[in-house]
Amino acid sequence: MLIPLIKKDLTIVKGYTLGVIAIAFGLPLLLAWRQPQMGGMISLLMSVLISSVAFNLAISEKENQYPKATALLSSTPYTKGKVIVSKYALYFIIYVICCIAYLVEMQFVPELKLDNFAQTAALVFLIQAFGMGIFLPIQYKFGYEKTKFVCFLLFLSPVIIDITKGIRVPSKLALFMQLNPVVLAVVYSGVGICIWFISFALSKRIFNKKDLI
Repeated sequence: MLIPLIKKDLTIVKGYTLGVIAIAFGLPLLLAWRQPQMGGMISLLMSVLISSVAFNLAISEKENQYPKATALLSSTPYTKGKVIVSKYALYFIIYVICCIAYLVEMQFVPELKLDNFAQTAALVFLIQAFGMGIFLPIQYKFGYEKTKFVCFLLFLSPVIIDITKGIRVPSKLALFMQLNPVVLAVVYSGVGICIWFISFALSKRIFNKKDLI
């Protein structure tokens, strides 16, 4: 039941869908060429965040232009809950596409090499979940027009990461993190999944109370 809803979103922003794919494959290569110091996790993170934000702005703008379309859609067998699920599923698809693109490119571009791809991908998943997970319920609550510039705050994530690198981690914890990268990746992924579920529950609750007509 979700596939038709996902295809609907991809169809109404067809040009942006191709743009998201271009960002996923092109941005890491561009950063590796122009800013080699931003290779690695920052490249993957930026491709995920920019793709997510670009898609969000595109689909939200279209839905804002035709608000009755969502109302009509929710009166069909596609419930409001499924409409929300399809939106969240799209952000996971964007994440997967970006990760696949990066995994392929890092085999050929030395500047994109990662010591532990799984751990890095899990951390990027957590950051995407944290950023979009907070933003989406706010957007459903206040609407596209009032929140369309807020999502650009997600681009501050790399800056925040650089700041957190200066934070000292206890030596025992640092050693544990180095010796157990798989455990750390599982923790990142688990926390990210929890954030997405909480965000989804909030968005669904807000959307169910909205009068779409």
